[in-house]
Amino acid sequence: MFDLIAAPRAAAQQVNQSAPAAFIRALDSMYSLYQALLTQHSRQLTPVRCAEQTIAQLHRYFEDVVLENNLAALVIESLPLTSERSLRDLARVREVGRAARKAFFFVSPGDALNDLPLRTSDQDREPILLKRGAPDKERERFVVIADARFSALLASVHESDDDNAEADGDRVIWTFEPDIVYSALEYLMARVTAEGHLQAPAFTSAVRSSMPKATSLQLTVGVTTKLARLLQEQAGREIAVNRIATAIRNSLELDSVLQTTVTEVGRALNTQHCALRIEGEPGKEPLTNCYFREGAGSVNAEEAELVADLDAYSVRLAGRYKNYVLDGRGELDANSHNVRPLAAVPLIYKERFMGVLLVRSDDPTRIWQENEILLLRTVADQVTVAVSHARLYAQMQQQALTDGLTGCYNRRSFELQLEKDLHMATRMSLPLSLILLDLDKFKRVNDTFGHEAGDVALRLLADGLRDELRSVDTAARYGGEEFAVILPQAGIDGALIVAERLRRRIELMEVPGVGHITASLGIASFPQHASSRDTLMLAADRALYNAKDAGRNRVCFPPDGDTLSDAPAPIPFGNTAEEASFSESGMGAASTGEDALSDGENEKTFSVDPLREELLGEASTAEAVFEQAALGDVVLGRESLNPDGLHEDPMHEATAPVLVSESPIS
Repeated sequence: MFDLIAAPRAAAQQVNQSAPAAFIRALDSMYSLYQALLTQHSRQLTPVRCAEQTIAQLHRYFEDVVLENNLAALVIESLPLTSERSLRDLARVREVGRAARKAFFFVSPGDALNDLPLRTSDQDREPILLKRGAPDKERERFVVIADARFSALLASVHESDDDNAEADGDRVIWTFEPDIVYSALEYLMARVTAEGHLQAPAFTSAVRSSMPKATSLQLTVGVTTKLARLLQEQAGREIAVNRIATAIRNSLELDSVLQTTVTEVGRALNTQHCALRIEGEPGKEPLTNCYFREGAGSVNAEEAELVADLDAYSVRLAGRYKNYVLDGRGELDANSHNVRPLAAVPLIYKERFMGVLLVRSDDPTRIWQENEILLLRTVADQVTVAVSHARLYAQMQQQALTDGLTGCYNRRSFELQLEKDLHMATRMSLPLSLILLDLDKFKRVNDTFGHEAGDVALRLLADGLRDELRSVDTAARYGGEEFAVILPQAGIDGALIVAERLRRRIELMEVPGVGHITASLGIASFPQHASSRDTLMLAADRALYNAKDAGRNRVCFPPDGDTLSDAPAPIPFGNTAEEASFSESGMGAASTGEDALSDGENEKTFSVDPLREELLGEASTAEAVFEQAALGDVVLGRESLNPDGLHEDPMHEATAPVLVSESPIS
């Protein structure tokens, strides 16, 4: 039997160097315990594909049989190459060496165990390290337990397929049959002897004195129960990962995806808390989502403590990009109540720190397993991709709905928002006002100072709109130098106040390299002036053109009594034959050809002097004049507001709109 098992190794050494590498690997792979047992006991062993972390957990379950039952058995293990060993790994090797009658560990020459002390006292039995002779066995992992009343074996090997990446993974076999364990021990004796280990005599003696004769049903059932529980937990974690993946696939709403993530992870790992922190983009607050197990205590107090932990570990992991694991004490003692086991993994996307995923347990004895950390790492990777895609989608959506120069909504999104706000206003029987704003003689700014100066002016105007408007208001670049402002729940009086404030701010605004500019504004209100989106736009447009026609740098309403709807419109009239002719011809253009003018429908126009006489005849005080203007009963020109020192306050210089047909266009 020894010759049969060792033959592939000898054959591999004699293969011509020019032979295909795959053929050499195929021969040499037969040297592993996994392949040797499958060759000899193919009908009794069925390989299972498992994650590396799951196999590590299975490995520990087999070791637990020795540790928990004080089984003085022979333990032979092969550990994968690791250049750094954690204190947990070192403690585990020491515990196995102390509990077993004899313990042998196959390790690679570069493994960290070669340089670590394996005994804590002279009374402890020291594990014996056997250095592997073949580098190809560094990915091999097995544990063999042999005793007169119990035998068990677990072996795995990493298989890779260059043509099929999905076929890569670890395959594992396990058994409690004494005959198969006996074959494994014979193979290992032959292997140790063939590799010329100095410890070969001690190894052979230990194997011959520990040949399995039977297996304990109680111990076998105990291990099998743990294996079943592990596979059940693994299935639950896979379901959790699938649910998180489904949430990511079906939604780009980050808050919903993140809440699903912490809930599924918390339930899958049976933790007291689970929290996820996503660092905000520049100028934005971070996103935080938490899960609290039912009955975990006061949510407010626990949330405050959990957020404090997130803050601390976000700083701690931001520069390290490594997992942080705090285990429990393993067993209850007087200090156990002070221990809060937790695990935290960073969210990294393209070498950029994006946040932290943290779980915390209320079991002071909890030891975090490798497959649990793997779950956290897997979920963290999924979340980082989801967050990146969601932000990219939001950025593209923002670009599609906003004007790139000013950051205001574009015309398309403005029309959609106006339709939505009008629907709400109709449903709730609330007013809604619309302001159209156009910079005066903006073409002259571009022609004289260049388009860059014009862009600066537009950006300053957009900033001013954002500063002056409410959060429920909408400002949009309607086209060129024309802007539109939606004022939900604002009547004509409120819109007048806002429009005048905007006009005054623009007038006082200084554009670098240009100086001061002005703007004309037109106001229309629903349902006072219009009954639909299109008619409201038309009414505001007429008001804007009236402001242009009246001399610019002012605010105008639609003509008195101008309510646009499906009903027939009243016959327009004018102050002169020229005005009447203009009104009948519809929308026209100013004589300068730069700004279009109102069609004058239902428009009553005044020269400056008759307007002053009418106003001063009805009110003897300036306060009365402004009261009537604010109510919309009269229309004031800027010249009428301060003809002879009537009102010296510059903030009231153009409180009401004007309709002046005879004044020249400035």
